[in-house]
Amino acid sequence: MNQHESRKVAMQAAYLANQDPEYTAEEVEAKTVATLDLKELSAYSKTLIEGVIAKREELEQDLESHLKNGWHLNRVNQITVAIMEVALYEIKYSDEIEPKAAVNEALNLCDEFADPKSKPFVNGMLANFIK
Repeated sequence: MNQHESRKVAMQAAYLANQDPEYTAEEVEAKTVATLDLKELSAYSKTLIEGVIAKREELEQDLESHLKNGWHLNRVNQITVAIMEVALYEIKYSDEIEPKAAVNEALNLCDEFADPKSKPFVNGMLANFIK
C-alpha cells in the first residue's frame, strides 16, 4: 500500500472515529480493517490513525480557530473534517511528507470523497498552517 492509499484509509478511519469519540485507536483500526475488507493496515495508516485520534482535540481546536466567526466544526461535512484532520496531523507532526504536499494530498482526497465545493475550503483552511 503506497502513502496515498494509506492516507485514504486513515481518512476513512478518522471519519469512523469521529462518529463515536469514545472509540479507542485499536477499535477504530479493527473496524476500519473490517469495513474496508483489508488484510491489515499499513504502518503509515496506523501511524496516522493513532496520531489523529491521540491529537483529535488539539486538531479540532486548531481547525475551529480558523473558521468564520459563529461557525463550528460540527457544521462542516464530516468527510471534509476527516480529510483536514489527517492533513493537519501530517503538517504538524509528520516527517514523512512536506506540509505543502500534505495539503495537495488532502485536495486529492477531496476529489475522491468530498463535495466539489469542499476543495477550496480545505485548501484555504490548511493554508493557515503552512509556514
